[in-house]
Amino acid sequence: MDKQLQELNRNRTIPIFNCDYDLFDKHLEFYTAMGFEMSYYQKSPYRFASVQKEGVGEFSFYGVKKFEEEGNISGCYVVVPNIRAIYDELKANLKSYFGKIPSKGTPRFSRLNQTAEDWRVNITDPAGNTIIIGESLGDSKSLMKTEDERVKALESKFEKLYVQAYRFAFSKEDFLAARNTIEVALLKFKVDVPNEFLFKAKVLQTEIYVLLEQEDKANEALQEAEHIDLTVDEKENVAEFIERLQELRIELRMTSSSRAGYSNNENL
Repeated sequence: MDKQLQELNRNRTIPIFNCDYDLFDKHLEFYTAMGFEMSYYQKSPYRFASVQKEGVGEFSFYGVKKFEEEGNISGCYVVVPNIRAIYDELKANLKSYFGKIPSKGTPRFSRLNQTAEDWRVNITDPAGNTIIIGESLGDSKSLMKTEDERVKALESKFEKLYVQAYRFAFSKEDFLAARNTIEVALLKFKVDVPNEFLFKAKVLQTEIYVLLEQEDKANEALQEAEHIDLTVDEKENVAEFIERLQELRIELRMTSSSRAGYSNNENL
């Protein structure tokens, strides 16, 4: 009993998120699909539940009968020492449960991204709440100050816009702002930009279009990226982006196949 009380009273924070009353169980399904376990559940007199996962934490949910997504979106940041292991596990669990990774729309599970201050994965649940799980690279204020000074010192407007678009996409998940920013960079400032950097920008643009479910534009950007000539050394420098482009190519093919299959079923 003493051990149980010690565990219950252990210093910790449990975020409580609002979610749609009528979609309450569907909301919980997304978390259990990631590998979280139900630690509390009640259907009346009001809907309330908690889920938890070792190494990540505990989250609670309150069902709102007049739920409106705008104005009810919340979020939190979870600090972990082993982000890649947690990311790989959550991703594998989602793939096993749903057969695919929900990478766009709502809910969605982002890829593992590096920002100036951390490695992170952004998880947006069916109610629009966002949980960021991250592993710090050091003191965030110092790292951000150094990064801001580095970007400010850049002479290339193209590179400055690229950095801003990346931040919009993967730090803020503002995909529309990211799209607009990278489009301006590629339209107005790509003259004399090295092919290596141009390739990285086209891969980023492709991914942003995919996240916005703009498949036609994504395919166009992907083809443009594939036609950029890179030297052997440049290919080594952008190996991570070449790998990401291949992943996006597969994702777009799967999306196209799914749409074709759905269309054929509609015509039967």
